[in-house]
Amino acid sequence: MKRRISITLDSELVRQVDKSINNLNFDSRSGFIEESIREYIRNSETAVILGGGSPEKLKINSKFKFLIPIIKDKTLLDFLFNRLSDFGKVFIIGQGETIDACFSRLKDKYGNIEIEYIEEKKELGNAKTLELAKNKLPQKFLILPIDQYYEFDFSDLMRKQDINYLIAKTYVTLAVGSMSTRKKFGSISMIGSTIIEHKEKLEGKKNLISAFAGACYKQIFDYIPKGEVKWVLQENVYPKLIKEGKMYGYLLNTQIFNIHTEQDIIKLRNYLRKKS
Repeated sequence: MKRRISITLDSELVRQVDKSINNLNFDSRSGFIEESIREYIRNSETAVILGGGSPEKLKINSKFKFLIPIIKDKTLLDFLFNRLSDFGKVFIIGQGETIDACFSRLKDKYGNIEIEYIEEKKELGNAKTLELAKNKLPQKFLILPIDQYYEFDFSDLMRKQDINYLIAKTYVTLAVGSMSTRKKFGSISMIGSTIIEHKEKLEGKKNLISAFAGACYKQIFDYIPKGEVKWVLQENVYPKLIKEGKMYGYLLNTQIFNIHTEQDIIKLRNYLRKKS
């Protein structure tokens, strides 16, 4: 549904708009302005890829798991950046060796995305890893782990967070997978869209799991104490947000692969072969 609005523009800017309409074959000023706003929103979206902690924890058989070829020469990191193609800015945070490995792989491969690397000097938990980007982030941003495979629309998750904030002043909308498993995923309980419980790596059967990906507002940093203290999103931040009713879930109907072992790589390869 479209809505009629009135805007006032500088006369020189209007002249340039009209020139662009002729050059780019738009039907009207409204069409050109609408597409320009849509493109601006897409390019202004920001993501943070968390790759903190010891680089050895991110390896399988001495190789970074996010750089192991999955299909032909396409790696987990490539799949992640393909999903981020509509984002204008991506931060990658990790320790020196992790950052070097990401830079060597990416270089100028994704020229439409501005990539900034932030080095983590000391492992203090993923909440403190995220905090390293605090002063560089806009009001809304996406957080992603460096070692998972996703198929859902990240931009839609970002839009959902805006809606959830307007409705219930939520600070985080967390992607939630619907799958029956006994693996050590974070277990989620929900009433409607509201997350009422998050238990990390719970033993036993679970039907809703944390996909870790989340759209956040900067108020999340109010739940991370300053100073050199160990602080983890799943254990220290999310329970407080849930208790205050400031965390909603975004239920997925697509696959999630959390890559920890060589067997996980094999399962992802088999899944993608069957899908192609």
